[in-house]
Amino acid sequence: MVIGERFAWAHLPKAGGSATTELFRLFPEVIVFEDVDHNNDKHTLFSDRADQVQGKVLAMNLRRLPFWVLSRAQHVARWGIHPDYKPIPMDSPHTLSESGFPDTRLALFTDDDRLTIDRWIRMESLADDFLTFISEWTEVPPEREQQVRGLAPVNALEYDHDVDSWFTPDQIAAMYRNNPRWAALEKRLYGSLFELS
Repeated sequence: MVIGERFAWAHLPKAGGSATTELFRLFPEVIVFEDVDHNNDKHTLFSDRADQVQGKVLAMNLRRLPFWVLSRAQHVARWGIHPDYKPIPMDSPHTLSESGFPDTRLALFTDDDRLTIDRWIRMESLADDFLTFISEWTEVPPEREQQVRGLAPVNALEYDHDVDSWFTPDQIAAMYRNNPRWAALEKRLYGSLFELS
C-alpha cells in the first residue's frame, strides 16, 4: 500500500502493482507511508488500515479479467501463495474459467462493497492512468513524465501471454459470467469486456 496526505493506493496482486509502486517512487514528495516490497504487507487491504485511509481518495489497479486470471495462475504455479509460498499445480483452463475467485479478491479490497474505490489505474494503460492520477497530487514536469513512460516491466513472468493459447471464447465468457463484480467494473472502465478476436 502507498498512502499520501489525501489518497491511499492498494496493491491488487497481478495487476501491475509492482510497476505502480516504482512509479510512485518517482514522486517521493507525495508518499507519507509505503509498505515494503519483500513481504505480503504490500497487499494489505484498505479495511486493515482503516485509521490511515479514512477520508482519503482510494485507488487501485485493475487488469482485464482473462489476463489477470492467467497471470495469477502462472504465479501460483511457480511461487505458491501466502504464507507457505509452495508451488501449486496450475488449474485447468476449464477450472479457472468456472472460478469465482477474482470477484472474491475484489470483494476483499472493497470490504464487500462497503468501500468505494474512487480511482482506477488500468494495467493496460498504466503510464497514462498513473499520470492522470498522480497529477491530482503533485506537479509532473516533462522529465518525470518521461520517466513514467519509460519504466520497464517490473516483476513480469515469462509465459505465453496470449490468452487464446489458454482459453476458448466460451471459457472467457464463463469467466465473466462467474465474476459479475469484475465484469461490471471492467465494462465501466474499459467500455467493453474482452473478447478473443
